Amino acid sequence: MKKKGHFTEIHPDIYRLTLPLPGRKPGPIHVYLFLGEIVTLLDTGTLRTAGLLRNALGELGLSFSDIRQIVITHGHPDHCGAARRIGRAKGGRVSVAAHAREVHSIETGFEVSKKTIAMYLKMMGVPWLFRQSVRLIALVFKFLSSNCRVDALLRDGNVIRLGNYDARVVSTPGHTAGSISLFIENEKIIFTGDTVLSHITPNAFVILDHYSILSDRLSQEEFYNSLSKIEALGPSIIYPSHGEEIVNLRELVEQYRICFAEREKSILSILSSGEKSIYQTARRLFPDVAWTRWPLEIYLSVSEAYTHAQVLRKHNKIRIRTGNNRLLARLA
Repeated sequence: MKKKGHFTEIHPDIYRLTLPLPGRKPGPIHVYLFLGEIVTLLDTGTLRTAGLLRNALGELGLSFSDIRQIVITHGHPDHCGAARRIGRAKGGRVSVAAHAREVHSIETGFEVSKKTIAMYLKMMGVPWLFRQSVRLIALVFKFLSSNCRVDALLRDGNVIRLGNYDARVVSTPGHTAGSISLFIENEKIIFTGDTVLSHITPNAFVILDHYSILSDRLSQEEFYNSLSKIEALGPSIIYPSHGEEIVNLRELVEQYRICFAEREKSILSILSSGEKSIYQTARRLFPDVAWTRWPLEIYLSVSEAYTHAQVLRKHNKIRIRTGNNRLLARLA
């Protein structure tokens, strides 16, 4: 690997730049620049780091106006937050591409409406005060991201030109409903966004939709199916959005499965003392979360608890009922 300013050339004409991100986890974000026929940026970092990205491009003799295409792995602010700023520098002529299920997140800042999110949190048993603090999350997202229009929809199996390379779009839902990976088959390398991370277990977020408060989709199962799909491609190296590149996917997936089983066991232990809401379960599952300080951490913890509970219910290990407009879980 060769350093060129703040960029690192990880493969001929493919460069990685690491940009800061608030919080300890998942840590700084990597964005990838593909030079050549169609200059492409894979993910953008947040709006707050757009200046750092611009300066790093300058070290390569480039500017925002040289970027012809932005591909977004999924619609979280650290992956698409600077897309609109980059597009403005090119007079709106940059093409933004993403999976159809990520369009609403990229264009509005949320996967579904804030009203739907608030209703979902109520069903999880989250106290009223925190449900109001969803507005604080909206402010954080607005600080980190400027919503932008998606111009091109990507589907599983599509082939897209990245610089001088042809990459296959691989639908890898689980972390989000429309997460994608980009596989350059001739080089046996794949860019996986947040689907595969070496230093933490990726969060399989609850998948909400616009038509009902709770979806039947099991994001935990979709996540592990996506891992199997990536493994079947046989990549020689995986470039994630956070942390180190990965060459031992099978070993890493086994670590994920161990962690999953431990959380499943913990939930069963928590419910052994009696019926609890998802929120109550999450508080005990993640006791170190700063429950009164950081509403986003609460949302993530409740999401993790619920998606694990979905799987436990499917396998008849727990039962979930509705009482007083909230979900209550107990051992089967």
